[in-house]
Amino acid sequence: MMTEKRRNQSEARRIAKIAYPHPGCCLCGQTMGEELAHLDHEASNNDPDNLAWLCNHHHWMYDAGLFSPAALKVQRAYWQEMKGRRTNPFMKDAGKKAAAKRAANAAARLRSEAAHKAVAARRANALKAKTGEAAIR
Repeated sequence: MMTEKRRNQSEARRIAKIAYPHPGCCLCGQTMGEELAHLDHEASNNDPDNLAWLCNHHHWMYDAGLFSPAALKVQRAYWQEMKGRRTNPFMKDAGKKAAAKRAANAAARLRSEAAHKAVAARRANALKAKTGEAAIR
């Protein structure tokens, strides 16, 4: 007689907390609504390699087949390597930086336009001077 493996969610959570101590969804870092995903969809398989912390949104997406187990394993390893720190702080001032860059580009364009006008005016004046000299002779 074979014994059927049973789901043991508390054991899975204990194993995952030891194996992956840095909390948060390994895809987005969210800690609210954090769930434990079984990557092979077998709830009785509590091997650490089969577990990943996901927010409820990404857990749903994984269950729907939008992420591969291999991709989640890569992200899980990266999240633990980064010790749960988000790696997108550079986007914090992205709007201000983009506005400053646009303003700098606009100023450069204006300077360029002014330089082109000055060159055109000098050429026109030089042409007038040449045609004026030719008319006098």
